[in-house]
Amino acid sequence: MSGPIIAGTDFGPRADRAIDRAIALGEQLGREVIVFHARDLPPYSTDDGHDLDAQLREVLPRGAQGVQFAYKSGSPPHAIGEYADEKNAELIVLGVARHNSIGDYFLGTAVDNCIRRTDLPVLVVKKRPQREYETIAIATDFSEFSVRAARWAAEMFPDAKLHLLHAFHVPYAAWNNAAYVTEEISGYAREKMDEFMKALPDEVQSRITTHVEKGMLTSAINTLIAREGIDLVVLGSHGETGFRHATIGSQANSLLTSSIADTVIIGPRVAD
Repeated sequence: MSGPIIAGTDFGPRADRAIDRAIALGEQLGREVIVFHARDLPPYSTDDGHDLDAQLREVLPRGAQGVQFAYKSGSPPHAIGEYADEKNAELIVLGVARHNSIGDYFLGTAVDNCIRRTDLPVLVVKKRPQREYETIAIATDFSEFSVRAARWAAEMFPDAKLHLLHAFHVPYAAWNNAAYVTEEISGYAREKMDEFMKALPDEVQSRITTHVEKGMLTSAINTLIAREGIDLVVLGSHGETGFRHATIGSQANSLLTSSIADTVIIGPRVAD
């Protein structure tokens, strides 16, 4: 993996966190960082390159060195995905669009559409970067997409501690309240977790702590974030039959919007 990191900006204040994180990742991982801006323009309009360069310089943190600029006309979600593909980018980094009064994060249309339009990994930055990504949680449903996400996280962040989480629910829990039902489902999930681990390289296995939790994935991941000091959540998507079809799948969407940590969506092409 050696492609650049692309940070998208609309010149809004929330994009600044994404730019700061992209620059920090560039330094941490030894990658080129490109700050990218796209906008829809009326027919026959042209961009003033000097003006855009000046605007992009203003969004950089003090002391930033070696950051490149890029911009093009067109729909921002389409343009950034297309540009990232052209550059064989390692990662697209975006900021959240807004949050409500109780602190829950929502994805704006541009972020949402960008995730649907690219097979590249997309990092949604929610917090100001205070440190490197040192502790990473990987959500798994035991699919091949989760294997790819785990491999990507392990390769991208070779020094990070990894936590692998599977959350299970008890069907018809209001009626199935017997302890043996939960134990049976939990036992099956732990067997699947063991099988899943065997699909990973030995070196990766040695860095992973596994967690099998009863309940909703969103609650389980935020509990894990608080308990283990998770810096980053990684989730594998299911491609055209799931995550990237007409809408973001409900489970992935819930995790992406409710996770209190920065979150990466790993598309099916990442591990190819």
